[in-house]
Amino acid sequence: MTDPGKGIPTARSSANRLTVMYVLALSAVALLTILGQVLVQQSLEQQSSDSTVINIAGRQRMLSQKITKLALQIDISDSPFEKVEARNELRESLDLWETCHRGLQVGNEELGLPGHNSETVTELYAELEPSFQAIRQAVMSILSADLDEQDGPGITPSLDVILANEREFLAGMDQIVYTYDQEAESRVASLKRVERGLLLITLVVLLCEGLFIFRPAVSQIQRMVTRLRENAEALETAKDSAEAANQEKTRFLAKMSHELRTPMNAILGLSEVLLRGRLIDNQKNLISTIHDSAQSLMGLLTDLLDMSKLEVDTDFKLRQDPLNPKQTLDRVVEMFTHQARQRGLVLELTVSNDLDLWVLGDENRLRQVLVNLIQNALKFTTEGKVLVEAEVQRHHAHEILCNITVTDTGPGISPEDQASIFEPFKQAERDRDKHGGAGLGLSIAYRLVEAMNGRMRVVSQLGAGTTFILEIPFQKSFSPIDMTDPWRHDKTAPAEAMLSLAKANLLVVEDVEANRLVVGAMLDELSVPHRFADSIAAGFERIDEKWPEVILLDLELPDGTGFDFFQRLIERCLASDRRRPSVIALTAHATDEFRQQTEAAGMDGFLTKPVTLEGLRSVLSTISPDEPGAQEKRDFHATTESSSRQEEDNDPLSSYPEELRVKLMQVYCEHYQQQFDELIVAKESGDPKQFSFFAHKLLGMAANFGANLAVQKLRELDSTQVDLSDPTLPETLESLRNDLDELADRVQRNSTH
Repeated sequence: MTDPGKGIPTARSSANRLTVMYVLALSAVALLTILGQVLVQQSLEQQSSDSTVINIAGRQRMLSQKITKLALQIDISDSPFEKVEARNELRESLDLWETCHRGLQVGNEELGLPGHNSETVTELYAELEPSFQAIRQAVMSILSADLDEQDGPGITPSLDVILANEREFLAGMDQIVYTYDQEAESRVASLKRVERGLLLITLVVLLCEGLFIFRPAVSQIQRMVTRLRENAEALETAKDSAEAANQEKTRFLAKMSHELRTPMNAILGLSEVLLRGRLIDNQKNLISTIHDSAQSLMGLLTDLLDMSKLEVDTDFKLRQDPLNPKQTLDRVVEMFTHQARQRGLVLELTVSNDLDLWVLGDENRLRQVLVNLIQNALKFTTEGKVLVEAEVQRHHAHEILCNITVTDTGPGISPEDQASIFEPFKQAERDRDKHGGAGLGLSIAYRLVEAMNGRMRVVSQLGAGTTFILEIPFQKSFSPIDMTDPWRHDKTAPAEAMLSLAKANLLVVEDVEANRLVVGAMLDELSVPHRFADSIAAGFERIDEKWPEVILLDLELPDGTGFDFFQRLIERCLASDRRRPSVIALTAHATDEFRQQTEAAGMDGFLTKPVTLEGLRSVLSTISPDEPGAQEKRDFHATTESSSRQEEDNDPLSSYPEELRVKLMQVYCEHYQQQFDELIVAKESGDPKQFSFFAHKLLGMAANFGANLAVQKLRELDSTQVDLSDPTLPETLESLRNDLDELADRVQRNSTH
């Protein structure tokens, strides 16, 4: 391996060298680019100037011809007015002709003439000068003559001079224009050669940059990445080794603690037996000391086991069973009442009535935390009292935040000790020798509270006591209820079993868990064997396993509609030449439109949600000819008339068993927020089909609790034609969220009655 002490400076110097070369190369490319742009700009300006010069030089020919024409017009015209007009135009033409002639030679800023002529052009102008002067003098003579003289032969000599010099002037200007054009083309060609040269140089610089800068830089980056990867792998290996060693150490500690518990149990048991026997002299004191020491050692072993479990199991899982926080606190405080009285202390408990409800949590671990805090408070308090208080700090539809405080009037904890009070094997310095202990209790309690997604903190002042504060969230639950015959409030009523379907094979295709719970419980009560599927694909898997006689089919499924399922079922029946199962549509839409769609599709029944036992029994009896009363079979529409009215007018849960009602309430409170979030995601993604599907799922759960505001809004949203761009939709969804929360609160209140 490369010496690390030498590798870093070498890499740094190499990087610096590449950086300098890279900057120089970029500077060269930038300079060449700027130079090229300057040349292009100069070329454009030169071409513009050349174009102006050539145009004005060409115009000189036309002006000379115009002057000759005007002089002739003055000579031959008989009208005084025409002569005056011709004289004025001749004077203007002469001024412009003379100005341009001088500007072409010496320059004129207003006309855009640079006046920088080559020697060839200058010589041509010199040869042309006599003709120019002769024409100019002749025109001046014509302009200075009186009108009377212009009627006679007065201007004829001047006109002859103009005509004699015009041809020579025109020929000279033609030569000058041609020379201007040739020189302009020569300059453009020169600039193009320079530009091509600059482009070639730029390409050479870029090629050198790629060969001598980028290629070494890429190689160096690859080497650095390789070294970083090797270092990361080495660090990962070292980390894994350290974690493995730590876990091995903790496993060893746990094993040894278990091994030590066996003889400790024997010591505790036998010492307790001896204490009950006849003892002489100081034997009782000696055995009492042995027993007390064994109890202390057993407590230490228990703490070591808990700490080792928390350290080894990084993904420590707690149980989620129903518990009542108020009852748990009552029992824990009751455990220490006698001990507090013996120490001359007052142990008080104040619990808010809001905590007298059922939540999900690990009661044993909560009790362990409370025992540790109360035990510590009693141990460190010599006089005064220990106060345990508990209340609901925050109350939501689906969870609560429980606040528990344990306050004592002990000596307090210094700020320095508070900083490390929750670390393993840490105690307040002045209490270490006085009270003993290993300093594991608070650390274990702190980690257990963290595992509960809670928070534990301490507030203390020397001489003023200490308060430990717990903030623990709990998901709401319900107290378990045991009913021997849940469906029938009248225990003398006859059983609801449908004997004609006792051996039938019924398939329920339903994706909402709450609805599966309801239908499953009702079919159990009716003694109808059944299986479940939560999608179209799962439904046909169940059909392939065993062909059903009856199918209860939800019309809204994750991978399609109930009509899609029904169409595939018909195709399967035709292909296999098997009898089609009776299909009963399940839907939360109690409308004639949906009923007519299912009837037109060829389904055999229509059952609205929430499902009632009587409604299910009624619709099943229409497809079971052997069922008593089936001879008076009602038509398709009448099958669901009573159940639809019952859904709208009565509480659907009133006919459900208490245990099923509790499960439905629990399912709703635990899942409605997640499904509402999925509804919002579908809205944000702009997918009306998904939006309608999740609205239907929420409707399926909310409808179990009868007519309410949430059901009304969800029925409006349960449509693939819903306009997700509607500006009022966000307000509707916010109102729906409030309705769902209120429904959850109502469900919670009902569950406690």
